[in-house]
Amino acid sequence: MDETAQQTSYERVLVPVGDKSDPNNLTELASLLVDPRHGAVQFVHVTTDRSFVGSQEAWRTGSESVARNQHQLKQQGIESTGSIRTASSAVAGILEEAEEYDADAILIGWTDTDAISRIVEQLLRKADCDVLVFRAEEDPTDAESLFVPVVIPPDENRLRMTAILSQRAEAPVTFAYVVGSDNSEEDGWEVLEKSATGLEAFGVQAETELVHGNDVIEKLGELSADYDIMVIGTSRGWWLRKSLFGRKTDEIAGAAQCSILMHKWQGEVPPDAE
Repeated sequence: MDETAQQTSYERVLVPVGDKSDPNNLTELASLLVDPRHGAVQFVHVTTDRSFVGSQEAWRTGSESVARNQHQLKQQGIESTGSIRTASSAVAGILEEAEEYDADAILIGWTDTDAISRIVEQLLRKADCDVLVFRAEEDPTDAESLFVPVVIPPDENRLRMTAILSQRAEAPVTFAYVVGSDNSEEDGWEVLEKSATGLEAFGVQAETELVHGNDVIEKLGELSADYDIMVIGTSRGWWLRKSLFGRKTDEIAGAAQCSILMHKWQGEVPPDAE
């Protein structure tokens, strides 16, 4: 890994954990987002049960979950810490922990459960750091390719995060642009060139792909079958007009044949909050 790669990794990643297994492989993804030489992960379990019996049980199960994830990360040579926090809500507890930990990023799983959906949506709007939402089809540490659909050149912050993942996983990046009825090949090649040039500044060479398709969701689904992780953003893209779990996003998730990583960089404003 070159010096540019060393400089791009996150230093402090916060991972909220529940009391059950992690279907989205967040611990594995966290191991890719930090460099073991100078990065660390904080696991937090938030309980809102303030009754004596309930809080005792919540702390027990939370401690077991945190310890399990810490042990898993330790096997990969990455420093981690853990905490149990009681708060008025899960979102409040996560945000409090992120502030105290001075987190660079919060990493949380993608699920269609309404309660989790609301938590994630609030984190996207309120967190003062990057937020990464991951839905795993397979272990991200086994990823061999990253797929990044674009309609405008990605922000520097998203390029940096993509570079981190690419460098740590040793997975090449492909930017893709879909030409439909309201855009042109000329527009597409310009966006692709700027995207690739931007990523190159972080030490990563990217491939580019321009395709035609009137149904963009369907085309993205077809293209995703050739990749391991699709990276998308929360705003500044044509597919997201409202919230994380808006109709377009759900359609992309439903059509995708690979894992999905949604990224909101610090300071980015989701469309509904603009």
